[in-house]
Amino acid sequence: MFVRAPAKIIISGEHSVVYGHKALCAAINKYTKIKIHSNKANSIEIRWGNDWHEVLNLDSNNTNSQLAQVARILNIKPSIIEVESEVPISSGLGSSASFAVALSKAMNGSIEQAIEIENIFHGKRGSGLDVQVTNHGGICIFQIGKPIQKVNLPIQNILLIDSGDRKQKGTEGSIAKVKNCVEQKDGRQILNRISEVTEQIIKEGLVKELIYENHDLLNRLGICTDRINDIIRICKREGVPAKMTGAGDGGFCIAFPKDEQESDFLVSKLHNYKTLKSNIDKEGCKII
Repeated sequence: MFVRAPAKIIISGEHSVVYGHKALCAAINKYTKIKIHSNKANSIEIRWGNDWHEVLNLDSNNTNSQLAQVARILNIKPSIIEVESEVPISSGLGSSASFAVALSKAMNGSIEQAIEIENIFHGKRGSGLDVQVTNHGGICIFQIGKPIQKVNLPIQNILLIDSGDRKQKGTEGSIAKVKNCVEQKDGRQILNRISEVTEQIIKEGLVKELIYENHDLLNRLGICTDRINDIIRICKREGVPAKMTGAGDGGFCIAFPKDEQESDFLVSKLHNYKTLKSNIDKEGCKII
């Protein structure tokens, strides 16, 4: 038995969601899968490819490691946690939330516990967006303090484009950069406009001009790298709606080709970047 949880993208509302506005987001069909094995030793072992291998001896008092904190939250007994993931780490696609939700479900935990686990990896309390979307699946409207709401939008094709850049200071570094922009520059006005664009996309769909404006606003917040902007320039030149997704300062961009043919054409134009074809996951976290 495996438990799997999808990755996520933010279609519109990065950073403005932290300030109480709506975000439009979606679960996508790239997954983290977890299988729990019994362990004769009095320890918890996690095996996550080359990304994370750790053995926590339950006879010791190692309370500072991430695994020890996760084990306390879910009251994990001696076990071996085997992880397979298609979700790149530190990429803006919700890898930590995908892991947290899958592990919590595998251990009969709650969504609140999954949020606690995700917070361990980010070093601070987040909005909960990634966990909620990963858990529910589909296309969703998320707003802090309100129930998540599923919506229908005609999204058939998603192209994930890896900038190759990775955040040096994690999500919290990008959040701090935006906070500084809000306090010292015109960040508040930019976030308000992102919120307005998000509302328009919810009502009107993936209008090219709105998606491009969304990206331009994020760029004005100072969270788009040169490679991210190069990707968007190529997509815009070919007439395909595209923007960065996630906290920024690296990670992935998303494009919305109208069909498979346009997707293949765009991939050929983005030959300097790794691309992944994707679509909407409608089921969320599930046992398979």
